[in-house]
Amino acid sequence: MTTPTELIAAASGAVAGTMGTDLYQYARTRIVELIRHRRATPEQEAAVLAQLDALEEAAAATDPGQRTAVSAGMEAPIARLLREISDPDDPNLLEELVQAIRSQSDFSKHSTLNQQTVTGNFALGSIYTAGGDNNVGGAR
Repeated sequence: MTTPTELIAAASGAVAGTMGTDLYQYARTRIVELIRHRRATPEQEAAVLAQLDALEEAAAATDPGQRTAVSAGMEAPIARLLREISDPDDPNLLEELVQAIRSQSDFSKHSTLNQQTVTGNFALGSIYTAGGDNNVGGAR
């Protein structure tokens, strides 16, 4: 991660992945540290946290099976908020946020952060035949 855009994307993905999980409060605490580093007013801090909390409530209200898709849709608004509160002169703070969230996550419990599960796949055809037709996901 070398550019601020990459850092914002990684941080928004990490924060979005915590939404609807026990890890959100940890991520929220780290975001408060970012806000206070920028010396934001209490009103600005409250506004950012209210927006984050509203997104988290929406994620928590969704079915756990749909939470990954919902969290992915929340990355853009989270990225906008992180741009507002991050320090352009110290991008390391965003990288620290990402590393802190990743270090606290147990990927087996919080699958929305780094893991996908694929089920129900079926392939037909010979993988040993060069140029052979393979029907992936077709009729059984």
